[in-house]
Amino acid sequence: MELADPAPENFRDPMRTQLPSGAELHRIHNQAHGPCEFNGTNLGSARFSPIKDLHGKIIPTIYAAESFKCAACEIILRAPDAVSDPSALTVVSPQDYQSYQHSVVRSRRALDLVDLTAFGQRAIGLIGNALLAGGTLHYQTTRAWAEAIHAYIPWAAGIYYTSYQAGPEFALILFGDRCSDALEETAPARPIRAPSVEDEIRDIGKAIGIEYADI
Repeated sequence: MELADPAPENFRDPMRTQLPSGAELHRIHNQAHGPCEFNGTNLGSARFSPIKDLHGKIIPTIYAAESFKCAACEIILRAPDAVSDPSALTVVSPQDYQSYQHSVVRSRRALDLVDLTAFGQRAIGLIGNALLAGGTLHYQTTRAWAEAIHAYIPWAAGIYYTSYQAGPEFALILFGDRCSDALEETAPARPIRAPSVEDEIRDIGKAIGIEYADI
């Protein structure tokens, strides 16, 4: 599906979702950043980050999800760009996540987020879950939409969306220049390469046709 570039008129009446105070969130992230630390670098390549403001400055961001399963699907067990054989098994190497950890955090206050579920995308002129259905080849355009949301919707502390792999569970990205103190850590972090954590990831991958194994 072709994904058009955003325009100011797309953001006149976006849908709003509120993350309540005290909401528990799960993160899988590089240990270079703490559980509640926003990434203000241009490193990485995700659907909605890294992104810049209207002055070309990096907007610090942080990803989180409703559950460990959802976080694993968003960060590690991602959908492949294209599958010529639907029965083929995608393989993800644990070695790629040697420096990653699982953290549990909690929102310290209510946060207003732009709703980018399939229903919410209709409000900004998109159909077919366009922002989430495409793989990494669409990331340049999906990041442009995230930048436009930041630029045109001043009340938005971030973006709320339904995980493509783990829906109907939700994931979100927060803008650090608007809510840098919004999260607090609630449990000790777990290394992703810990055997018990890898067993969980392996079971999740098996359920969705992705093998988590050294190659």
